[in-house]
Amino acid sequence: MIVECAREQDVLDAIASQRWPERADDDLRAHVRSCELCADLVEVASALMNDDPVASQASPVPSSGLVWWRAQLRARDEDARAAARPIAFIQGVAASVAIWLLVTFLRTVPAATYVAWKEWLVGLIPHASRAPVPSLAVLAVLVVIGAAVLAPVAIYFAMAED
Repeated sequence: MIVECAREQDVLDAIASQRWPERADDDLRAHVRSCELCADLVEVASALMNDDPVASQASPVPSSGLVWWRAQLRARDEDARAAARPIAFIQGVAASVAIWLLVTFLRTVPAATYVAWKEWLVGLIPHASRAPVPSLAVLAVLVVIGAAVLAPVAIYFAMAED
């Protein structure tokens, strides 16, 4: 339900020309006292008109050159982000593919080679601090789990906007 008053524009004109209420017509003031819609309009429009000088003093308008320069910087920044998105996505995909290639390679290596690698790794550890080394199968499972967890996280951060 849209409620309008025929005198709305007269009230707005009186407020905008700063004739309200002292220099307004007596019949317009009588109408505002009797019309609830126009009374609300006077209250809101007067508040906005009184607030305008305060608002314009509180917020200085920057020069047009500064606004243009900032708009150019923002446009360049947005263009750079847009150009970097596919690159970051491809890097994430490449990292995931590299991890899965490593896992595939480790699965094709014969079990005897794992034993040789384990012995070589154990030989690298000094004798004083030698602890039991987990089997390479356990290490491979940890690598796969780590890749499964970290690859989506890396892709998420690569694709996330600042």
